Amino acid sequence: MIWSVTEDRKADAKKVSLAARAPNWLGDAVLAIPAVRGLVDCARRGRVVVLASTASAEVFSRIPGTLVFPVRRPGAGAADSLRAVLKGASILRTFGPVWAFSFTRSFTSAAMCRLGRVPRRVGFADSSFSFFYTDKVPRVAPGHEHLTETYCRLVESMGIKIIDRVPALEPTESDRLNGRQALEKYGLLEGGYLCLFPGARYGPAKRWDPARFASLGDNAVDRFHLKVVLLGSGSDAAACSAVREKMNRESLNLCGDLDFSGLVGLLSMCRATVSNDSGGMHLAAALGVPTVGLFFSTDPGWTRPLSPESTSLSSRMECSPCFARDCGRGTPCTQTIEVDEVTGVLAKIGGTTA
Repeated sequence: MIWSVTEDRKADAKKVSLAARAPNWLGDAVLAIPAVRGLVDCARRGRVVVLASTASAEVFSRIPGTLVFPVRRPGAGAADSLRAVLKGASILRTFGPVWAFSFTRSFTSAAMCRLGRVPRRVGFADSSFSFFYTDKVPRVAPGHEHLTETYCRLVESMGIKIIDRVPALEPTESDRLNGRQALEKYGLLEGGYLCLFPGARYGPAKRWDPARFASLGDNAVDRFHLKVVLLGSGSDAAACSAVREKMNRESLNLCGDLDFSGLVGLLSMCRATVSNDSGGMHLAAALGVPTVGLFFSTDPGWTRPLSPESTSLSSRMECSPCFARDCGRGTPCTQTIEVDEVTGVLAKIGGTTA
């Protein structure tokens, strides 16, 4: 459950010893699940306060033993950031945790832990605001360590052991109900369906060519007899529309039409998912869905999905990964993964049957 700061939480305040300032973005939040579960296990009968963004709060609210408070929107401006600091600090002072772990390297995260009067504040040493922390953990450069491992190392620096390091999320009964209602509403009850995430908010250098997504969708219909569902947030509308327009077969564009619970429910029952390196990719993998992740300007060594049902394909260009949002050369790396290659992987991972 996601809590409001206006609610009286005095009873829960007595049970809190740990807090976390969680990652802001959906994909990063999913990759932080093992670390947050480690905090919950350490708290035992107590609960862990999680200060999250509006995007990541839904993820952590599905982890038993957490009290989740949304404190800001991803990408918010300076005024919103200041409000987030004051809001987060107030929550921390209310609950009085002994330790607080900052999973982000931002000023807002560091400042709210300090102003929240948390005795032990654990954060990354390379943060510009590391002087707010009492305990500093070295951070490995992107690509040299998986991000899930980085988050786990942050928590383990205080002697907390994390056994299961694969992000996993279990749909709630409400998620399953909302998913079934979506299947019925959109005519997906009969036969299987393939979910595609053609967007990536980071930028064009993360997005596979829409024409190739469209060809893959046609293959799913013709070869695997699957329906095709296009998914994403509101910012992915153009990418999803482009794929739908280029497909020769019918597809269902639900981009921006589902709330988080409906998305989780619908994803959890799909046959397979193909996605750019995005939050949708990580969410599908955490739900145990056979997932193919496509990497172009980013590094699968850093953010690939870790579930055994997942496969990652990456650009073969020498300049990749460059971590650029866009490319003056026209993002040629997004043309290097062939449709037949992705189709073949789909057949192998068990998400489809010919």
